[in-house]
Amino acid sequence: MKLLAHKYHENQFRKGEEHLPYIVHPESVVNTLLSWGESPDSPAIPAAWGHDLLEDTKVTEEEILAVSDEKVLAAIKLLARPRKMQKSLYMQNIAKNGSREVLLVKIADRICNTRDFIKLEGKLYAFQYLHAADCLLPALNKLSPDPVAARALKEWEELESSLKEESRLDAVRGCLLGGAAGDALGAPVEFMSKESIKRKYGPGGIREYVEFPGGEGAITDDTQMTLFTAEGLLRAKVRGVERGICAPVSVVHFAYLRWLKTQGIEPDCDSTLLNSGKLIEHEELFSRRAPGNTCLSALEYGAPRAVNNSKGCGSVMRMAPVGLFLAPDEAFHYGCEFSALTHGHPTAITAGGAFAMLIARLREGKSLELSLDLTEKHLEKLPESKETLAALRKARSAAHIEELGEGWVAEEALAIAVFCALKHTWDFAAGVIEAVNITGDSDSTGAIAGNILGVLNGEKKIPQNWMKNLREYALVSSMADDLSCGIEKTPYGYATPEWEKKYPGY
Repeated sequence: MKLLAHKYHENQFRKGEEHLPYIVHPESVVNTLLSWGESPDSPAIPAAWGHDLLEDTKVTEEEILAVSDEKVLAAIKLLARPRKMQKSLYMQNIAKNGSREVLLVKIADRICNTRDFIKLEGKLYAFQYLHAADCLLPALNKLSPDPVAARALKEWEELESSLKEESRLDAVRGCLLGGAAGDALGAPVEFMSKESIKRKYGPGGIREYVEFPGGEGAITDDTQMTLFTAEGLLRAKVRGVERGICAPVSVVHFAYLRWLKTQGIEPDCDSTLLNSGKLIEHEELFSRRAPGNTCLSALEYGAPRAVNNSKGCGSVMRMAPVGLFLAPDEAFHYGCEFSALTHGHPTAITAGGAFAMLIARLREGKSLELSLDLTEKHLEKLPESKETLAALRKARSAAHIEELGEGWVAEEALAIAVFCALKHTWDFAAGVIEAVNITGDSDSTGAIAGNILGVLNGEKKIPQNWMKNLREYALVSSMADDLSCGIEKTPYGYATPEWEKKYPGY
């Protein structure tokens, strides 16, 4: 089988490495299996040499059978993905029907490719690629006490753990900066029709920052409130570490009151609390950029929970940090709780929670499709999530973005962003451009789409000129770094004095 693999892969090269012969990949998979203790006489070895032959070359089954046997041929056939089969379904089929040898070859193939992608695409992409094979893990665990399977799982876990930490900063920066970029791109056309946008900016619509109050590339209340959500989470973390107990909703509520102050409204609360921390010191935040009336009035009223019936998208556009900071179930819970500080309609509340959970799932390395599946499964349990669930499902089936509404209300804004992210998953600019060139709430749909695409693609995939001309780049960037860090601790486990000054626990 080794000779057959060399023959048919002879003129093929590795993706992104034109001078590296493709044969190094099956060779690497074989060597990985042997390093785990697989016997050289195992059917897994010839299957590893030939695992890409049927999919990527013109080899015949007869040729494979001539140098192996029926078991090896069956394994290679199962390892070849049919052209029209979705990758997720292909992986699930292997997990369900794969023999021990097929499972071992596939996990070795995934690990080897992941290591290559670290060099070719970066650690964030590699982390997501590795997790696309999550469905194999339960099947491999069932092989216990097989020592080779145990070593395979251990190597997967070590690689996953390394990439999880090393990709975190890129994902968080991509998410917050991507949201800010989408916000700044869409802000000048927020109240324009799609036709008006095209007439003013050309058939392709708005594609670069244009003049807006505060200058080109200026953020709006969407990003302002996102930053204060992040601040509230960080201050809640400090309080939990320092006091051993914390009420995050209360801490985030106070963070929103500090945002309210930047909008020229002085909240009725303790001035020491109001003027504490680093974020409130940033003068560039003291600017009204078309803030939502619902957020302003609810916070000014001062109730610990909104008493209105609004389901505006202001409940969603600020929730990305929750998903970046918390595990999925916690993210949903607190996304709902933080949304309820300003919005009283059940749909606004559950849409905020759903968005936070979606971001948390993506941060775990899960694909967008699987993250949506898991989020929808959670929403199915909650009667109050009916509209949010229907909107997400419509986003996945719609042929045209116009079918999803204009984004002024929570579930529509989330659906439009999801639609654009699904359509342009690995093209950040294309997804955000489509999200803002609508008749509707362009800055919010752009911000939410930017958050989703940013956590998937990382900062480097955001157009450089968008980053260079984003007016609040330094501020958003700094907050992303702090959110990724979570907390700086002394050797005794408490927050450092510098960190506590930035994020006091109240």
